[in-house]
Amino acid sequence: METSITCILALLEMTFIFVGLLLLHGLRKVIGSAAFYIAIGLLLIFTQLVSATELKVIIGFPGADFYIAPSVLFLPYLAALMVVYITEGTLVTQRLIIGAMATLGFYVYLSHLTGIQCGWEGFTISQGPSADSFEYLLRNSQRTMASSILAQSIDLFLIPIFFQRLRNLKCRLFFSVLGSLMLTQLVDTFIYSFVCFWGEPQLWVYLSSSYIAKAFFTIWLSVIATIYLSKIETEMPREGRTLDIVFAFLGSYGKNLALEKNIQEWEGRYRTVIENASDTIVLLNREGEILDVNNSALSIFEYKNKKNIIGKKFPEMLTDTAECPFNMESFWDETLTKIRPGEQPRMHNAQIHALSSSGKKIELDVSINVIEVEKVQVLIIFGRDVTERNLLNREKQELGDELAHAQRLESVGQLAGGVAHDFNNYLHAIQGNLDILLFMHDIEDKKIIKHLNRINDITNQAAKLTQALLGFARKGKYHEEILDLSKLMNETVELFSPQSLVNIELNVDIDKVRMTIKCDSVQLKQVFLNMLINARDAVESKSGKTSKIVLEAKSATAYRNKFFPPPERENATPESFLCVKIQDNGIGMDKDILDRIYDPFFTTKPIGKGTGMGLAMAYGAITNHHGWIYVESEEGNGTTFHIFLPRYTNKTN
Repeated sequence: METSITCILALLEMTFIFVGLLLLHGLRKVIGSAAFYIAIGLLLIFTQLVSATELKVIIGFPGADFYIAPSVLFLPYLAALMVVYITEGTLVTQRLIIGAMATLGFYVYLSHLTGIQCGWEGFTISQGPSADSFEYLLRNSQRTMASSILAQSIDLFLIPIFFQRLRNLKCRLFFSVLGSLMLTQLVDTFIYSFVCFWGEPQLWVYLSSSYIAKAFFTIWLSVIATIYLSKIETEMPREGRTLDIVFAFLGSYGKNLALEKNIQEWEGRYRTVIENASDTIVLLNREGEILDVNNSALSIFEYKNKKNIIGKKFPEMLTDTAECPFNMESFWDETLTKIRPGEQPRMHNAQIHALSSSGKKIELDVSINVIEVEKVQVLIIFGRDVTERNLLNREKQELGDELAHAQRLESVGQLAGGVAHDFNNYLHAIQGNLDILLFMHDIEDKKIIKHLNRINDITNQAAKLTQALLGFARKGKYHEEILDLSKLMNETVELFSPQSLVNIELNVDIDKVRMTIKCDSVQLKQVFLNMLINARDAVESKSGKTSKIVLEAKSATAYRNKFFPPPERENATPESFLCVKIQDNGIGMDKDILDRIYDPFFTTKPIGKGTGMGLAMAYGAITNHHGWIYVESEEGNGTTFHIFLPRYTNKTN
């Protein structure tokens, strides 16, 4: 029972020492590194004192007995040294080795001097049993001190070497820690035993003890060290040289110190520049996982901190668009297979579409390259958010197209107006001469009368065509009057309905409130009637679906999402306009046809069924009434026209 309690207390003591060292190491950025190194030095000195007493736990099982100093006190020190090497690198470990050797050497000197002073007369401690006991303790530690200094000095080199070798062999962190501690303990035991007990019976006693206990203690410390290392943010050495610690120690310490200082300064500068760069910087591994990002990337992708975005698959954040295809695997293959040996990968430029954490679409111009970080190839992406710029460019392109279209229509209108005006004069001359011929001559031949009447009909039809051309060119004669749009639309429906509603569903929704406009009723009726006829022809051309036409007349406030005034009406508000909506579920139009619907004489109808002047005349008439037409169409899904007209008030000119 007593033996079990003793072993448990020894385990708890070792755990307390090691956890205390790890706490001081973890707080070194808050309270500084001095506390950690002072604790290390005190532990070394205390280990030597306990080692001199040869304090040992007797369990009675071969190989299970263990000394307190090397097992309970020195093992946490070695594990702490490994943590320093893993987290802070070779140069810091080199400093710790030098400090440990200096501490042990200083202790040897002081212990020897104090042992001599214990026997000098004139010192108060030189009398009594306390002086004798202390002198015995110091003198008994002289031999163990020398062997301890040699063994521990070698241990300080062996731990980094064994650990780096195991890491280079791709061992997991726990097994690398455990293996290096085990191997170091094995070498330490032989060196210490042969130096301290050479030629004495105690040599084999010391060698035959402690293996089971040390193995158990080492496994326990390895578990604690692995948990600590996995919880802190650190960069583990990868593919480093196994003898780095030896080269660093044998090399110039001053040069290493200056080099480390210079590296730290440049690392700080680069980190400052990268973190505060306006461009997005993303680092990816071969599988497309995000390894690191800068602050600009966090802002663009709308993440609060790096922990939320690191580890995510970058290709899964991209949207699959035909304009901007991006395949991670094909890019790696293309980039790495096209480079020659010794040649650096070339920068690859592309445009990608990504989604932020909130689902917002982001357009990025990116430059992508392959770089090496600790001999591992990673992908670095430099990106610039061009969402707003591309949006402005698209809007600019659309405005340019609209301006070119308006200028083209204006030019065609001017030409059509001039031609129609001259052609109208010719028609008047033909009609006048025809009237004179019928008035002055008594023609009895029915064939001649038939031909003359045919000429009269054709002249009247040509006159109507010229009136449409003049309306498109804004040169037609308008008889403006104040009317109710509701009444005008009801009259238009009556003209359209009787002969046009065979197998067609017509839904009419006209506000009953008074909607006053100032217009030429004949022109507007012709506009709306032509559009209804076009809708009828569109639904009749599509089979296999119920034909449906919707006619609405309301305030423009009901169509705010469709209220897009032209530049000359940019200050218009929906409250000051009325809207007539004509919608069908017919064959619809593609973009090419949609761009030409207002061109004179352009039609998609068969020969003899359309002149191509209906929408051209409607465009001219509505524009001349200070309104505009907004059209939406999708091939196979119908067309919708929104005709906006200004509401008449007493203040309206």
